[in-house]
Amino acid sequence: MKHQPFRHALQLCTLLYLSVTSVLAGEWEILFDGSGTEALRGYQMSSFPSKGWDLGDDATLRSNPDGQVIDIITKKKYQHFELVFEWRSTPGANSGVMYKVQEISDKAWHTGPEYQILDDSKHPDAKDRLTSAGSLYGLVSAEGKTLKPIGEFNHSRILLSGNLLEHWLNGEKVVACRLGSFGMEQLIAKSKFSPHKAFAKSSKGHIVFQHHHDEVWFRNIKIRSLPEPMQLMEPKRVNTLSKAWREIGWRNLFNGKNTDRWRGFKKEQFPEKGWRIVNDCLTHVDKGGGGDIITKSKYGQFDFQWEWKVAPAANSGVKYFIMEERGGAIGHEYQVIDDTKHPDAQRGPKWQTAAFYDVFPAENRVLQPVGSFNRSRIQVKEQEAEHWLNGIMVLSYKLGSKRVLDAVATSKFSRVEKFGFRHQGHILLQDHQDEVHYRNLRIKRLGKKRKP
Repeated sequence: MKHQPFRHALQLCTLLYLSVTSVLAGEWEILFDGSGTEALRGYQMSSFPSKGWDLGDDATLRSNPDGQVIDIITKKKYQHFELVFEWRSTPGANSGVMYKVQEISDKAWHTGPEYQILDDSKHPDAKDRLTSAGSLYGLVSAEGKTLKPIGEFNHSRILLSGNLLEHWLNGEKVVACRLGSFGMEQLIAKSKFSPHKAFAKSSKGHIVFQHHHDEVWFRNIKIRSLPEPMQLMEPKRVNTLSKAWREIGWRNLFNGKNTDRWRGFKKEQFPEKGWRIVNDCLTHVDKGGGGDIITKSKYGQFDFQWEWKVAPAANSGVKYFIMEERGGAIGHEYQVIDDTKHPDAQRGPKWQTAAFYDVFPAENRVLQPVGSFNRSRIQVKEQEAEHWLNGIMVLSYKLGSKRVLDAVATSKFSRVEKFGFRHQGHILLQDHQDEVHYRNLRIKRLGKKRKP
């Protein structure tokens, strides 16, 4: 394959994948606590639409299905924020909470992304996971969610810091993505939002609570501003890290010149065959042999980001928690594969790109064409593991949880001791006899610093 320039979805100025909950936030601002609606007004109105929304004796704000169908909007605009609220609905009801909204169109959804509010048990929108409760409406489905029974209040949270967006539902992160990333831009281009050029583009906007002709209750609505997120310039040259990146803990696992940070699995040296440095990439050549390679260092909690491309019909993988004492190169695997042609991918979603190989499928995936570079990420923090692909979190799971152990029990790893738990181990790039290219391999340790 021909080498491609270092560009694809990279921007000159890139927001790092920082947790928006790790920064110091401002004081909470009450938007509604039952005592009044001073912070709210009708969409494209100067007053509150009292004929469409009722204030309950139980400190709730209810959309009246028999009243005026008018969305309500915060009087203020917000840029980086954490919004929390509770909601419940009648059977079959629909609503939503939008953000980054501009009043330049007759519909708030023309400019603002939406946190879907829905009765998943009865509303037809729930048949499509992209429009079910907690989803980034029409774009990214909510995964791993638990809804309260109808009539009970759900707790929701929206965090937006720079371009990093998170939806939470009843204590679980169900959506995470980077607005403006290649993945999100592709999803928007193929959605109902594509004709609306201002959709999700504004840096600052109103919060909107949707009136969708149905009866929905909101309560305990509050918001706090988050500080301006850290921004770092993307290095101009491939496989490099600036001083600013290094100062916050990032380390380069491949500099494009040597393989000093890698060695063969169960070997002291780097393989003499199979792996080559080609066009700034750490490349495994087709049928080159050499075996799997692993990092010389071990990692337990980490943020690992890299780029990769495969030849047509090629297969590889990035494994983590690799312990050589296990015998084989057994670990959790982020699948790297040509989904369109390799027979493994035809087996089903658990063997396709970004899956936790043979355990969990990845959802909401957007891939570059074969022969182009994709951008991937694995984060392990405490007991939470995440797989990302081209700016979208496509899989998350809790290490050691019943969900994980049940899935492992039906996989090829069922007899591997302590598989599904977090370990201190190596990161591995797989030799699957095919042509695959890796570059910009970067890692940051998370959690408490290890003792020397």
